[in-house]
Amino acid sequence: MNRGTPVRTEVRAPSKNHMNKLFPIFVSVGLIAGGWMGYAEYYASLTNETGRVPVVHLPFDSNVIDLQIGNNERAVQRDPYSALGWSMMCSAYMDRSRESDDLATAVKAEAAARRSLEIRKLGNVGALNKLVQTLLQQHRFKDALAECQKAFERQIYSDDTVVLHVECLIELGRYDEAGVLVTKNPRAFSDGSSKTVVARLLDIGGKPDEALKVYRLVVREVDENGGMPSNAVAWFHTRLAMQLAKLGKHDEARTEFNVALRMYPRDYKSMAGLAKLASQDGQWQEAIDWGNRSDQVAQMADVRALVGDAYAMLGNATKAEEQYTRVAELVGRPSGMNDGLHEVTPAAGTHGHRLDRQYAIFCADHGKDAIGAYAAAVRDFEARKDVYSYDTLAWVCFKNGSTDEAKKAIDLALIHGTRDPMLWYHAGEIYSAIGEQDIAMNYLQDALEMDPHFDGIAAPKTTQLLTDLKAKRSLK
Repeated sequence: MNRGTPVRTEVRAPSKNHMNKLFPIFVSVGLIAGGWMGYAEYYASLTNETGRVPVVHLPFDSNVIDLQIGNNERAVQRDPYSALGWSMMCSAYMDRSRESDDLATAVKAEAAARRSLEIRKLGNVGALNKLVQTLLQQHRFKDALAECQKAFERQIYSDDTVVLHVECLIELGRYDEAGVLVTKNPRAFSDGSSKTVVARLLDIGGKPDEALKVYRLVVREVDENGGMPSNAVAWFHTRLAMQLAKLGKHDEARTEFNVALRMYPRDYKSMAGLAKLASQDGQWQEAIDWGNRSDQVAQMADVRALVGDAYAMLGNATKAEEQYTRVAELVGRPSGMNDGLHEVTPAAGTHGHRLDRQYAIFCADHGKDAIGAYAAAVRDFEARKDVYSYDTLAWVCFKNGSTDEAKKAIDLALIHGTRDPMLWYHAGEIYSAIGEQDIAMNYLQDALEMDPHFDGIAAPKTTQLLTDLKAKRSLK
């Protein structure tokens, strides 16, 4: 699906015939596996295991992005037939899009990359790789994969193209193919960035501890790379923090998120990570503060929902509902409509259909817009079919009362052995609803053992449901 153009999707209420078409049993289980002074002072206070002071990376100034965009726009105006100029233009636009998760700028980046390739294809693999990155940024995963495949057919590719190809396959849930490509191309997966792709495969394949080892290794490598700017190094610390948080290592995760923010103060994903950690630990006002800071840089539906939940937990229903309304506004859901449809265009500050998954989960969690949630879940499923598209569809179906279809979807979400407390919580709820109490208890217990505070709202529900199920079994 091209996510940069208006989309209108016909949606009917869930039915067994329709849902059965969505779940072909063909899934393979083979997985192969602030400012400069404060920043400098922070690093000066640290030493690594050998006692050496780590490399200090040059601080990144976000204002440079706009200067680069202006310089490159003037350059291509002076020489509109420069393939290199358009490729550099693409890079500048992507820097802006990544910093604020802006779809409109990603669309501009795509156009610049395509213009570069129109001018020159031979020897222009850099622009081709950038084109794939722009499509990934827009969540046009099938389009991105198609560009990778064309590159291999034309014998115009690099190791970076191989890594991007694997990323596309992961996003589309084709994990076995991704694993094969990794094992066939070891050289392509020898640097820090590509190793994080391998870590993703390990995590999805039920080896989160092994993934954590990879992230730790990569962070050590980039910390010692003096040629890498601070914002790039921060990205790796953020990924490490996310994996630590998933494994219930909250204090370590919090430390890594803060390291990332010292390097790159506009790292909205680290802000969002700190908001989530605060909510997991019941620090609701702190969750609001970090969530609002993240929202000022990049507006994300799940962060707004989290802030709304924090207000609700503090007893402020009005503020909570304000945030929930903003979630719908962000995804382009027209108020007062009940047909499950919404039109989107890549205007500045919008996200197209990239937030379908977040919106579907939000609605299922909060008992809102059942038809719209189902429409969003189906769109997400049809676009990706990865572990979490099955999980999203399962949760929406469960909340809509379609427990049989929910079970089909959650079984396919679990088939790769992914270890995720929220995934297990959903499975526990669904299996409990269909009367499979022992299986439900196993999943609920697994979730709490991995992290008893995996979510500020879902974890207590997990504990309560597990307690209730144990009590029922003791009465038999």
